[in-house]
Amino acid sequence: MVVLATLAACGSQGRPDGSSSEGGLKLRFGELRERTIDIDADGRNTTSAVTGINTFAVDLFKAVAAEQSGNVIISPYSATFALGMIYAGVRGQTATEMASVLHADAADWHQAINAYDLTLDARTSGSPTTWRAANKVWTIPGLKLRNEYLDMLTGSYGSPLAEADFGADPEAQRKAINSWVAGRTEQRIPELWPPGSLSAQTAMVLVNAVALDAPWEFPFDSDQTVDQAFTRPDGSSVNVPTMHYNEYLPSATTDTFRAVELPYGGGALSMVIIVPDDLATFEASLTPQTLASAIASIHEGGIHLSMPKWTARTHLTLNRTLSALGMPTAFTAAADFSGMVEGGGLHLDRVEHEAFVEVDEHGTRAAAATGGAIAASHGPTVNIDQPFLYVIRDLNAGTALFVGHVTDPSD
Repeated sequence: MVVLATLAACGSQGRPDGSSSEGGLKLRFGELRERTIDIDADGRNTTSAVTGINTFAVDLFKAVAAEQSGNVIISPYSATFALGMIYAGVRGQTATEMASVLHADAADWHQAINAYDLTLDARTSGSPTTWRAANKVWTIPGLKLRNEYLDMLTGSYGSPLAEADFGADPEAQRKAINSWVAGRTEQRIPELWPPGSLSAQTAMVLVNAVALDAPWEFPFDSDQTVDQAFTRPDGSSVNVPTMHYNEYLPSATTDTFRAVELPYGGGALSMVIIVPDDLATFEASLTPQTLASAIASIHEGGIHLSMPKWTARTHLTLNRTLSALGMPTAFTAAADFSGMVEGGGLHLDRVEHEAFVEVDEHGTRAAAATGGAIAASHGPTVNIDQPFLYVIRDLNAGTALFVGHVTDPSD
């Protein structure tokens, strides 16, 4: 799951000093400043980060779902970190707009999302669930970034900085960046930038990549997977491979939706699936509060679960979406990137977002995962046999790491 953004230069810059090499690209930092912000297991110092990510998650998902047909998957977590690196370098109206879109209301917002990132790493480390996140920035030779901006990139985002001569060979740099992204996502995102998408005018590329490899705590028995009808939004049906098992799983049944929460191995993350009576109506009224309320209604209990297997990939150019959400200035010549370079002279040229999810008997992965187990029978049946919303979330903090909906598992 990746967000990549490019900045276009409006003027020339002097050449920086002190470079080394990594994979053919020139590095200006052999060592990163240590990310030393204190973290705590309860996330008390990350409240503003979690609140911002969850609010942005609903805003972005609703905007994307309204524009896209079929299955949709996004990672608001990845988008927050890529845009956060850009937000650290903007000032004036550009900063005001980006803060509003990201819901970056706290003065220590960058430090808070850094602390949360480290907290999540700590809580998933050594567990069956693997969570990987990485940031990196490429700049043209001669782009003199402010020292305070470099400190923010390395100290709060753990981001290496590399030089890439887009002017000389943008296609070679495109391939190098795509190779880095593919490596950080277990080849699940092999080509974020298509041929010709970077040009000689590209001045800077900022990337966040996250990968999740999460086996179910209670895996499905593949021998019980059978074809079963799934009702599409238009009322037609399609037979899709449907998994079954019986477990004590947190679930909810209300007048307007059914919901179930499936924990991943290690207990840090889970997937919440919400099956509304009508998905379009539910999503139209979706807010961070209504989503939190739906999740809060889930309680312990035994069920029989039937759930389709599915794979989804969404690739988006987010320029128009982000502008409509409230940050148009960053994409214009009026953009103020003076916090990044002396005098600014940059504007946001393009923001790309791609997310991938694969769900089967073993678990959920953006890379590769396997696992298996079988449980005994209890309780009522929850059939996930019509369009549904799902959230992959941090159980401790409640952060939405991925949000998606499925309208046709066979698509």
